Amino acid sequence: MTLAFFFGTHQFNYKPKGVLDFYESHPAVRESYRQAAEWTGIGTDALLHQTGFEDDEQLRLSASAVALAAAMLGIHDVLRESGIRPAVVGGLSLGGIVSGCVAGSIGRQDLIDLLFHSQHVPEATEGARVQGFASAFLPLDFDASFYYGEKREGVYLAGDLGHDVTGSCRILLLSGYRDALDRLAAECPPGSILVSPESSAAIHSPLHREAGELFRQRVDAIEVADPQLPVASCLERRQLRTGAEVRDMMVRNMVEPVDLGGLTEEMAAHGVRLGLVLGPSLIKDVIRFPFPMVHVDSPEGIAEAVAALFEFGVELPAG
Repeated sequence: MTLAFFFGTHQFNYKPKGVLDFYESHPAVRESYRQAAEWTGIGTDALLHQTGFEDDEQLRLSASAVALAAAMLGIHDVLRESGIRPAVVGGLSLGGIVSGCVAGSIGRQDLIDLLFHSQHVPEATEGARVQGFASAFLPLDFDASFYYGEKREGVYLAGDLGHDVTGSCRILLLSGYRDALDRLAAECPPGSILVSPESSAAIHSPLHREAGELFRQRVDAIEVADPQLPVASCLERRQLRTGAEVRDMMVRNMVEPVDLGGLTEEMAAHGVRLGLVLGPSLIKDVIRFPFPMVHVDSPEGIAEAVAALFEFGVELPAG
């Protein structure tokens, strides 16, 4: 019976109240934000409250990614101070890169620098199609070709999150051109395709190739060491054992769909019977997991995590 740390994505809107409470009550979280502010030049208050970027979409996205990573790293440190350490780590999208950092493959400053410079907004030129991102809640017997692929121009599969908690629908992430996503939403039952009003980048798709190439160049310029604990890939069921494999995951993560099922299956293969979601990075009580998940997105989450460790008889690694 082992424990996993799970790091989510900043593609879902979230309220930072729990992070603010962590910041006020735990020096480790304050230090994480102080470092992020120093390395990026963005003020700590701006990172915490996500304000001051209304007129700069590029900076808004960068600050959002950096702020969530700083929260994840700070909460990770708080848990370690409490003796709570994972046997395996993994995450989706941005969280996949953070998992490589907490496993020791990349340094924290390199992580923050990568995230700060990787949030690419396609240049708005006259006549250019705006890109977008959507969540899809589909019937279990859905026809994939109707929603994305060759028969659905401009829409790509960006991620498979598996079943919802009731087991009655399948949750997918879709990327593509905004007009194509809006057209798809109009053809489906209300509420089944939710196009993000804030996202302007078709992440995890071929349309993000230009940003992916710029990201690859930055990843090539930093040291990526072998991870010091198991990392579950966010792209397929696989343990990342070497620095080269972690590097490959980070680069492919920009343009390929994420696979939550493969990630959690790999965690389960390592004996994981409890997962902790660090930070406000995953919508609660929506996605079905193969083991219980506790959200540590506020200080109260620490007590819930400790109680769950005892309830499920989870063994923590030494050190």
